[in-house]
Amino acid sequence: MNTQALEKTVYRIEPEVVILDSDEMIVLLVQAQVAPKKQGDTSEVISWLQAGNGAIPFVMFIDLEKIQIFKWDSPNLSEPACVLNTVDVLTPYGLKLPDQWISNRFLGSRSQSWLSDLGHHWKLEKPPAEEQIAAIGLLPLLKDGSVQPEVEIRINSKLKYIVLRYYYPRLDDF
Repeated sequence: MNTQALEKTVYRIEPEVVILDSDEMIVLLVQAQVAPKKQGDTSEVISWLQAGNGAIPFVMFIDLEKIQIFKWDSPNLSEPACVLNTVDVLTPYGLKLPDQWISNRFLGSRSQSWLSDLGHHWKLEKPPAEEQIAAIGLLPLLKDGSVQPEVEIRINSKLKYIVLRYYYPRLDDF
């Protein structure tokens, strides 16, 4: 298979946050969306689950109102396994609404802090929504997980592989 043909079969994903387990397998992909036109549009994260074909167990869509978590082995992929209130969950991690300006990256970084706290309890003894996250089976995966921001994921469904490319922020990104 030539390189051009291979590139056409690859599905690219660039989430705000990626959680990897201790074997560097994907546990969770997070997409944050603050644009009013995209509020509640979960179609992209659901397509991530489908493209991963079981290699991506959880995806999360966060907008300014809700955090929706979708699970690969759920009976209906288009229905979230868990829905949480964004403000209730992320306020302890620096989310203040209504701020004049919030970016996808900022919302993603607040979720990253929360997810890290769920796994390692670095901030709160009992992070928000811990019971709900445990109930869907995500909490044990976060315990050994590490957060990897700035990742591009390439999935080739025909060859059954996932490639992670790590990016590191440049100083001019801040």
